[in-house]
Amino acid sequence: MDRFGFTKRKWLKLGEKTRHRQMIRYLSVFFQAVSGNRITSEKLDQFTAQYNQVLSWTGSPPFIPPRQHRPRVWMESISNRIHEHRMALGIPCRDPDLLIRTTDGIDTEEGPGQAGRINFDCHVALDGLRSLFNTGSIIRSCEAAGFKSVILGNMPDRNHAGLQKTAMGAEKWIDMENTNDLAQTLFDKKASGYTVIGVETVKGAKVYDRFDWCERTILVFGNEEYGISNHVLPACDAFVQIPMLGRKNSINVANAVSVVCFHVARALTASRR
Repeated sequence: MDRFGFTKRKWLKLGEKTRHRQMIRYLSVFFQAVSGNRITSEKLDQFTAQYNQVLSWTGSPPFIPPRQHRPRVWMESISNRIHEHRMALGIPCRDPDLLIRTTDGIDTEEGPGQAGRINFDCHVALDGLRSLFNTGSIIRSCEAAGFKSVILGNMPDRNHAGLQKTAMGAEKWIDMENTNDLAQTLFDKKASGYTVIGVETVKGAKVYDRFDWCERTILVFGNEEYGISNHVLPACDAFVQIPMLGRKNSINVANAVSVVCFHVARALTASRR
């Protein structure tokens, strides 16, 4: 078959799991072609016929194509089919496995097709985090929120494979600094004009959305178990907290970073207008 690479005879000789893996590869290539607007209506019809023919070889239910020929609609449909084949293999859906999101020309306030890149002179300092999953997720959130850098205190650097897995490339797009003495690094930053704000539930901490945010700010987030260490606390000029409204008295540190950083980004964006 054209572009598929298997005849019916060869296809039926494959094991069930191998068929699903091959189908995932086939659909992923087609997904990328659709996302790049490189597919005509005729090609969509040819794909549907080809895909359904392969499905018929094993008695699988046919693929019902979208009625519209808009790329975004097709991308959603193909993505769902890839997920079905992954589920048939027993592979759980993990964030790094998801396909690259394409906006399909959706206009935003910042510009057509994608959000405009804004760089704030704001930074996040991490005090001895233990989970590389959390660290990678935090790096990704900071980059997406327009923060300038992430300071890693007593932690692995950006080249660690575990960190890169959840950062999903964001570690290449945001400045990163490693230090073995985070407190001293923060005091040095303060001497050059930065304000250091700890995100911690200490006495006198303000609710994060009632704080008067400004640029040249460093947000400090602490260890998953005990928060900001006693060594680093004195380097903070002020503290903010996220109010807990349910029964739990804390949330995951990566989630906390997203909550605060995107609020800061929104506040600073509004002040620029």
